[in-house]
Amino acid sequence: MQTIKSWRMSITWSDGKTEGLASCLPEYIEKELLIYFRELEDLRDEHDEDMRDEPYNFEDDTEKEIE
Repeated sequence: MQTIKSWRMSITWSDGKTEGLASCLPEYIEKELLIYFRELEDLRDEHDEDMRDEPYNFEDDTEKEIE
């Protein structure tokens, strides 16, 4: 079974400066992210054990813009 070792989250301000958020997230958001990561681990495990027809797709990170 593969497990997620690390993750990061950052924002980019309109002046180009970036700020890391992983170390200061509210506890309730971090808990939700950890639940989601466990779900990803389970999904990856299912794919690795050929329990699904399609291959696991490793997504490239994309920026989300705020309008």
